Amino acid sequence: MRNFNFILLLVAVFTVVGLTGCGPYPTEQAVEVKNNETAFVVPLEGDSKSKQAQFMSIEYLEKAKVATKRIVIPLRKRSLGRAWFDYEWIPLARVIVVDRSPVTREWLDKEGIKVESLDSVGFTVGVNCTGMIREEDAAKFLYYYPGNSLADVMNKNVKGFIQNVLAREFGSRDLSVCQKEKKNIVLDLAKELETHFAQYGITISNVGIADGMSYDNAEVQKTIDAVFVNETRVKQAEQEREAQKIINEKELSIAQNERLKAEEFAKAAEAQTKMVELKIRQMEAEARLESAKRWDGKTPSGVVPSNSPFLFQFGSGK
Repeated sequence: MRNFNFILLLVAVFTVVGLTGCGPYPTEQAVEVKNNETAFVVPLEGDSKSKQAQFMSIEYLEKAKVATKRIVIPLRKRSLGRAWFDYEWIPLARVIVVDRSPVTREWLDKEGIKVESLDSVGFTVGVNCTGMIREEDAAKFLYYYPGNSLADVMNKNVKGFIQNVLAREFGSRDLSVCQKEKKNIVLDLAKELETHFAQYGITISNVGIADGMSYDNAEVQKTIDAVFVNETRVKQAEQEREAQKIINEKELSIAQNERLKAEEFAKAAEAQTKMVELKIRQMEAEARLESAKRWDGKTPSGVVPSNSPFLFQFGSGK
């Protein structure tokens, strides 16, 4: 009986060992690559020692770039002990993905760029900036910023570069000049940003000043506001004066035109009167001429003598 029980125990042990002694199943590992991403497949094993000089160079990464959207990682069995079932599956390659999506950052208020003018007036400039990675620059970006996303680079490297340029430019000008040349300073900043980060695989598509200039001393802002208000009033007065001048000139022009019209009308009326008088004289002259043509040289029989009593109440009144 004891032997039978011992045999059953051995069978049970071997059964458990047989059931639990199988190694892990080699589950397929796949990486999906999105449209806005670029993937690089880097082998983790192989003759890397002979290629150490080229390992992780830009040329190496360009060759490791893949165009497929799903990458299946090959696996290898690695022994972990003496037992035949004591092993694991390890990947033979690593997939590195670079997200090329544009990233926009705004540094405002407390996160703004703090600078100081040449005449020691401190102020903060709000800046917004957009960067992206082109497909052809993905390997370059990965080489210079391994393990970093574009958002990380924007927050650290790009912001730091902007800080240096603006501190240099505003620090070389008095405050009044800074205000006038702010636009030109931003244009120069954009050129330097584009040139500098293009060599690291980052394309700066936009940079600009946001929220203007916020001064450390509130009294400076009050003074600037007061000056602006006074200048605005002066400009408004000048505009009103110019507007009134235009109105006056217009009214004067209208008056002059009316006077000219009146003068022309008077001249026309006078000319018309003279024409009528001349017409009347002409008619009288034509009538006398017609009468002279009809006279036969005799005194008209129906003419009463000048001393006739029939004239003027038939007599002289005697």
